[in-house]
Amino acid sequence: MALPADERPPVPKKDALIVLAVHSYIPSQANPRAELLETILQILEGRHVSLTFSMPKSYFEKAVKVMGLDKLAAKYGAKIVMPHQSATYRLELQSPLGNKVRVRALEAAFDESLLKIVVAMPVSHPQTILYSTMTTAALQILEPKDSQNLYEGFRALYKYIADIYKLEKNTLCIADGKYVIEGDGPIKGFQRYWGVQVVGENCAEVDYVVARGLGVDPGDLGYLYFYYDGAIPKIDVPELVEKNRLNIKLTSNVGILLSWKKG
Repeated sequence: MALPADERPPVPKKDALIVLAVHSYIPSQANPRAELLETILQILEGRHVSLTFSMPKSYFEKAVKVMGLDKLAAKYGAKIVMPHQSATYRLELQSPLGNKVRVRALEAAFDESLLKIVVAMPVSHPQTILYSTMTTAALQILEPKDSQNLYEGFRALYKYIADIYKLEKNTLCIADGKYVIEGDGPIKGFQRYWGVQVVGENCAEVDYVVARGLGVDPGDLGYLYFYYDGAIPKIDVPELVEKNRLNIKLTSNVGILLSWKKG
């Protein structure tokens, strides 16, 4: 589903864990918009709601302040959960070469009864070509120190993202595309107006649509490749996305990022 960026997203009023794509602990145009987050919290008011993203403790606390999450959480009765204190669920992942990696994550992310609302602003990124909802769902729930174990090259990283996301159930994925970050995002990138919000219950489909709308080949997104076991399907692109197609400038090391295809 694609909506105008400022339209109220179709969020069911349920207990929820909101997982945010927070890219920096300094003021950054690459973080999801506070006004969209407030709209979601308004919809969920009266339910049990937690907010989370993965950063080391001091960075996390700074980012909470920078984004005003502490005030929003207090206003709507939400709880802020720090993965570095609460990530106790243990995962064993396997790289494309068969190597095994163990990481800790928030157990709530794998609770089928709890709605996970994943909010990401599409960002041209030096690690994932296009950082959107699936990467947010997979990486922002991890214990920050453990997440460093995933960086064994891009092919392994993309497989880990897909495998973690496959374990998660009951998600609502929101690509906050009023603006996107092109170039060497998130910090050194440039904000560009798009005006589209893409929403769906499957992050892979949301990210496919976002990629098409921004002029990125979905087949270049390694986490989609591994999620779909090497056969990325053709997914219908909403008319609003077709009408608002862009060709964003990608990060300058995109050639290195595409090296995952050589595996």
